[in-house]
Amino acid sequence: MTVPGRAGRTGARQLLRRHTFLLALALAIVLLAVNLILQPNFGWTAQLASFAPLALAAIASMPSILSGRGGIDMSVSPVMTLCGIVFAGYLAPAGLGGIEALPIVMVIGGAIGAINGLIVVWLRLSPIVVTLGMYFIVIGVNLKLAPKPARLADDNWATALAGDLGGFPGPLISLAIPVALWVLLGLTAFRRNLYAVGGNDATAYTAGINVSAVRVIAFCVGGMFAGIAGLVLVALVRTADSSTSSAYTLIAIAAVALGGTSLAGGKGGLVGALLGAACIFLVQSVLADAQVPQTWLPAIYGAMLIGAVVIGAVVSGEQSGKRA
Repeated sequence: MTVPGRAGRTGARQLLRRHTFLLALALAIVLLAVNLILQPNFGWTAQLASFAPLALAAIASMPSILSGRGGIDMSVSPVMTLCGIVFAGYLAPAGLGGIEALPIVMVIGGAIGAINGLIVVWLRLSPIVVTLGMYFIVIGVNLKLAPKPARLADDNWATALAGDLGGFPGPLISLAIPVALWVLLGLTAFRRNLYAVGGNDATAYTAGINVSAVRVIAFCVGGMFAGIAGLVLVALVRTADSSTSSAYTLIAIAAVALGGTSLAGGKGGLVGALLGAACIFLVQSVLADAQVPQTWLPAIYGAMLIGAVVIGAVVSGEQSGKRA
């Protein structure tokens, strides 16, 4: 006989296994409602502009995590800062500060990501160790390139990404770029292979998938997204500061996990990363409105990350137990 309570819990777990972002969606809706109550004049464009860099950092962290084997890329945040420094401090002053700068920073970010991926697959090293090394290397490069903050001219086209662009919120355009690229990748075999490799790389290999190539491309795509994020961050704050190199390292990973993406790989996606980032951003907003000291934020991020990992383990644990 089926116990009604147990059947309900089992159904909820199965639903969450199929749609891993649902918890983040529910939490984001609650937090948004709280924010709207506390801040009647929410200011959607300004809030979206502040949200965009965090959302893009989460999106940039997502592909390598999906590839499995602990594919956490610790270098995303420093790469964002590097691309911002290159854009504001070098490309714009040299007359390359127009829209042509976007593919340039994407190539820079993608190249760094590809280097990370190649080292991981060729030397069979832990992605965390490799990208942590790259993290320190890029921070050192940032300090060398920009010992002082590089300011972006107010009349640069990119500044519109933090405001209105032809009556349309600029932040939505900046978010639409990686979303469109991710959708286009879905038209190829890459995304299907990425989930297969992240879920079980041995099975993917026996199915004829080039596991190494998929992982390298995943790191490369994440680096390209980090390049976009760096340009958007500079558009928001109008300066590229090497001291911010580590600002998004941990919260981006927390956002991805909170959005239902498994840190073991093979499960999750872009929608979850965006929703996880939204949850963290809205929590920040609530805490700021409640005048909670900023020193509490790292502890709160850590609690959210642990909570997301524990919930993910509980949701998937029942199915694992049945298979055993």
